[in-house]
Formats: sequence, C-alpha cells, structure tokens
Amino acid sequence: MDQFGEIFWPPLPVNPELVSFALLELVSNSIRAHREKGVTESVKVELEADEGELRASILDAGRGFDPSLLPYDICAGVETINVMSEEFSKYRDIHEGKRFGMGLYVARKTFKRFVLNFVDSQENPCPWFSGKVKGTRIDLALPIAEGLVAFSLPHSGMAEAEAGETEELAGLEEVDDVR
Repeated sequence: MDQFGEIFWPPLPVNPELVSFALLELVSNSIRAHREKGVTESVKVELEADEGELRASILDAGRGFDPSLLPYDICAGVETINVMSEEFSKYRDIHEGKRFGMGLYVARKTFKRFVLNFVDSQENPCPWFSGKVKGTRIDLALPIAEGLVAFSLPHSGMAEAEAGETEELAGLEEVDDVR
C-alpha cells in the first residue's frame, strides 16, 4: 500500500488523483473482504504502462460479492448512476456508514475500460451464482495522453497488500503529492 503514494503517473486524460482514489477504493474493498472472511492471501495489484495505455489489475480471494446488493445496477451506464439517490442512502444506512458503494462506481467513472470478473480457484472467470467464486478480478485501463513524457515506477509494477494493512488506508486516501 505504501507504493501508491510513490507512483509517478503518466500523463492521463483524467486527474491522477482520481486514478489513485479509484484504485485505493478498490484495494480497500478487497482488503476489507479478506479481513471479514478471514482470508490470509495477499491482494494482488498490477500496474503497467506501455503501448499508449495505463493498465491496472486487482485480484483478491475475498469470495466475491452479490452484485444485486449494490445501490445501483452494476451493468447500468455510469452516467445514469446517482450517488445522491435514495438507494445509496439506504445502502450507507444498512452498512452503518462503513460502506458507501463508491469503489466500483468511481473506478467505472474514471477508467475508460472496466472489467469485473468473479474468479474460481484457478483464476478463471465464473458467474457469481456458480458457487465456485474464490475472488474478484478487476481490470482497468486508460489511454496515456499523447505527446507528453511517460513515467517510471520507483518500485516494481507489482504490489501486494496484506489483509492486515487496512489501517494504512486512512492516511493514503488523502495523499496530496500524487504525480
């Protein structure tokens, strides 16, 4: 998780702080799922930039989630989702303010490509209702703005977040020096 604050983002068509926020929300959700379900495996985060595109992938073993419990239809167009709706308010109340339903929404709104798959023990996609779900994989991509300088990661492009690292998220969500 510490590596998120050290990432030098390539020139992007969106604010890099939104990219960081979206990724941190997704990783936070994965870590929370691991903690709640007693999973000791790492959450895997991959970042890669080449061929004019920034790609991110998050893979967890948190046993997935029921999409019908979200405060919106996950397949609906992001422009149709109203985060101020009664559904979002009820969702927050049901979860006593500990969940806001924003992670997937922000990622969908921020990244040009958003693919969510529930995966089995071999990391193959499987339907939520199959009974085989081991975790969730989210693949994201954004074009890199043309004609501007690329970036380098100060560490490897792979980061792993342990289930016990959720306390670190509070400080990381307010990083001011995102590049």
